[in-house]
Amino acid sequence: MDWSKPYSSYWRVFRVNKKTWADAEQISGIDTATIEKTANDDLLESGSMDITADTFETGYYRIVMTAEQDGGAERVEIATLLFESTSGTRDYGRETKTAEGHSVLYPASCFLLSEGSYASSGIDGAQYVAGLLSSVVNAPIVCDGSFTLNESVVHSFGCSVLEAAWSVLDAGNFIMRITGNGEIHILPKPNEATTVFDAASANLLMAGVDHSCDYSELPNRYIAKNGDYIVTVVNNNLDSPISYPKRGWYKDVIDDSPTLVNGESLEQYAEKKLTELSVGREELVYTREWIENLYPYDVIKGSIESAGFDGNMRIVSQSIDCNSRILVSEKAEQEVLLWEK
Repeated sequence: MDWSKPYSSYWRVFRVNKKTWADAEQISGIDTATIEKTANDDLLESGSMDITADTFETGYYRIVMTAEQDGGAERVEIATLLFESTSGTRDYGRETKTAEGHSVLYPASCFLLSEGSYASSGIDGAQYVAGLLSSVVNAPIVCDGSFTLNESVVHSFGCSVLEAAWSVLDAGNFIMRITGNGEIHILPKPNEATTVFDAASANLLMAGVDHSCDYSELPNRYIAKNGDYIVTVVNNNLDSPISYPKRGWYKDVIDDSPTLVNGESLEQYAEKKLTELSVGREELVYTREWIENLYPYDVIKGSIESAGFDGNMRIVSQSIDCNSRILVSEKAEQEVLLWEK
């Protein structure tokens, strides 16, 4: 399917069998659907559907588009969500409902851990998170990588399963991704571009790209404390616009509960964290045609200077409008490393 060329489409919504995670019966009376996907949001995605059906039951639903082009057809699974609540409007006997959809991770945000829960040192952090989530969510979980915890991660009393999962993943620089069929994937945070926007693919982009940039909250000193041992790492690089010599003041981060991984020292940990926090971001907002297998956290490479796409950018949010075709309103950040040891 060439998404840059014209295609026709039709939409279907299926209830999902919680035990098999396969399509169950098709649901009629679905008029429109919108999906929101966001990096740095624990739940990752949400959505809504406008419905004219007489009844709508709580449950998991899969939103699917079939696109047709040049005599061929392709099924595209846009999102699988847990729909619980509805609101409605009655107009001369006709009722229109709006169903609000939660991420498949939602049950993990509701289940709270008891005191003493922790991830022990030496374990595979990705497998631990998969096991933790599988105890409360229905969606399938896939590990696409692994990392080792140097030290135990103790979860605070009353934190949710989802908060605990992200705290472990953050230690290994791992993320979660939810695919269109609702599978939860656990994987390293992507650093290589998987999609290129260049002259050949420029027709995927709608006219107009908005830009903004702000470095003011980036730190230049990181203080890590592990027991009685304290390490301080400072950005003193004269070429860095956020360094202490350039600013004339410290912008501090204090970390009194570091989580070391893969055999690193406290000093290596502090250097790594200050490097991660020293990434300047230029924000780009634009609208494009649908591209398969492109999610928040993914890196795209821009090579269209006239449109402001120049270099690598990380996707931070997507708003997907399910109408006669799929249009994606996307926000990406162009990352510039402003300091590293």
